[in-house]
Amino acid sequence: MRVFLFGVDGLTYRVLHPMMERGLLPNFQRLRDEGVEGILKSTTPPVTPPAWTSIATGLSPSKHGIYDFWEYEQSENGPIPHVMTHRKGGKAIWNVLSDWGKRVVIANVPMTYPPEPVNGIMLSGLMAPEMQANVTYPTALKEELLAEVPKYHIDINPAVSCGQRGDVFVDVLEMTRHRNAMLRLLLKKPWDFFFFVYTGADRIQHLRWDEIMAFHPMAVEYYQMVDEGLGMVLDELGPEDMLMVVSDHGFQGASRKFYLQEYLYRNGWLQMQGSNRTRAQLFGMVRAIARSLNIQKPARQIYRRLRHKQIEALANENHPAILPKIDWAKSRAWVQSTSGELAGYADIFFHDSVTEEEIEELTKALKDLRDPLNDQPLVIEAHREDAFGNGPFAPAQRHLVILSGENTSIYTQLGRISLWETRGNGHDVSTGIHHPDGIVYLYGAGVKKGTTIAPTHIYQVVPTILTAMGVPLPEDLDGKPMEEPFEKQLTAGAGTGGSELVKQKLKKLAARSS
Repeated sequence: MRVFLFGVDGLTYRVLHPMMERGLLPNFQRLRDEGVEGILKSTTPPVTPPAWTSIATGLSPSKHGIYDFWEYEQSENGPIPHVMTHRKGGKAIWNVLSDWGKRVVIANVPMTYPPEPVNGIMLSGLMAPEMQANVTYPTALKEELLAEVPKYHIDINPAVSCGQRGDVFVDVLEMTRHRNAMLRLLLKKPWDFFFFVYTGADRIQHLRWDEIMAFHPMAVEYYQMVDEGLGMVLDELGPEDMLMVVSDHGFQGASRKFYLQEYLYRNGWLQMQGSNRTRAQLFGMVRAIARSLNIQKPARQIYRRLRHKQIEALANENHPAILPKIDWAKSRAWVQSTSGELAGYADIFFHDSVTEEEIEELTKALKDLRDPLNDQPLVIEAHREDAFGNGPFAPAQRHLVILSGENTSIYTQLGRISLWETRGNGHDVSTGIHHPDGIVYLYGAGVKKGTTIAPTHIYQVVPTILTAMGVPLPEDLDGKPMEEPFEKQLTAGAGTGGSELVKQKLKKLAARSS
C-alpha cells in the first residue's frame, strides 16, 4: 500500500463546509462522500511548530522538543530566543519508512530545515530560509526543481503575513500557484509515502477572516487551488493506495481581545521598569483616544510610516521574537511568547519562587474571568506542563497554558487602558485565530465510505499510516492507530507486505552486524 499525507495548515470545517455546500470544492466533496471525515485534535497548545512535528513523528512535544517558533535560553537578564527550524529528537515517519526500504517524498512540511537524508527526496518547509539556502535532499535536487518551477517559494514575505505591507491574498495565490506546479512535478517521482503541505490557508485566515467567511473571490480562488492539488493526488492513486488529509489545527474568528500580560501586571505577578511602564501607558492612552475618536485607521498608517525601518527589518528577518519589556528579576509570572495572540492561547511561565498554591489561585482567578460584553468565560481549558507529555525535552520551568473561548484572543501588550477590547472599535471586525479542532479525511483502500468518525488526535496519524503500510510501530509513539475509519481492523506490522518488510529489515540488520 502507498499512502499520501496531504496537509493544509490551519484548514477548518468552518471554511470547508460552506464552500462544499456551494459546490465550490468538488474534490473535498468527493472525500466526504467516498471516504471518512472527522475532527483531528491538535496539540496543547494548538500552534504550528509542535502540531506539525507531532503529526510527522507521532510524539508529544516533550519527546520531539518543539514547543513554539522559538526555544528560550534562560539568563539573568531574561530569556534569549533562538529560532527553531527542526525537531530536537525522535524519529519522523520518513525516517522509519526509509529504514524499512520505503521510498518517500517529503515537501514543504514545516520544521524540516535543514533537510534530512531519506530514502527518497525532501524539500524543506516553513521555517527554512527560502530557496537560496540548502533546502533539499539530495542537494542537487534544488537545481532540478527550480529549473522546472523557478518562482517557487516556501512562504510569503513575513511583513506581508503580519499584515504590515502588501496584500496577503495576492501573495498567497502566487505562492500556491507555484506550489501546485511543484506538486505536479514531484508526483512524477517514485514513492511509497508522500507528504505534502500547503500553508496559505493559515496566512489568509489570520488576516482576512471576515472576507473569507463572506466568500471573497480571491479567498474562494485559494481554496479551489488547494482543491485542484487534491484532485491531482486523487488522479494518481491506485486501488491499493490510501489518502489522508490533515490540518495541524482549526480556526475561528475572534473580535474580542483580553490583555493577559496587563492583567498579570495589575495583579502583582510581573513588574516593569519605570521608563518602560511610562512608555507603555502613554501609548495605551494615545491608542484609547484614537479609538474613541474612531481614527484608528489613519493613526495606524502614521504608526507604520514611523516604523518603516522596523517593518523592513521584519521583511528580511526569519521570525524575530518579540519579548515583553518587563523587569525579569522582579517578575514572578509572565507570557513569554506572542504566538498565542493568533493561536487562541497563552503560555504563562512561572519563576521558581512561585508556590503551587499560588499557581492554583491564579488558575482559578483566570477561570472566573468573564467577558463583560457577553458573560462568556475567558478560559475554556487550563493545562499544566504535563500536557506537553513525558520525555527528554520536557520543560524545566512550570507552565500554565490557557485556551480562550469562542470569539476571544489573548494579547500580551502592556499599558492598555482596558483589559477587554473589541476589534475594529465596535464594528465587529474579526481576526482569525487557531482552534484546537483541525480536520481529517481518509480515503481509499480499506476505508469506509460516506462516514463521519469520532474526533481523533494528531498523535494517531503516524501509527495509523505505519500500520496501514505494514510497518511495525516504534515503541515510543504517543498515539495508537485509528480504528473507526476502516472496514476491517488494522493489525500493527501486518498490513500489505508487512511480513516481507520484516524479513528485509532483519536482513539489513544482519548485514550491518556482520
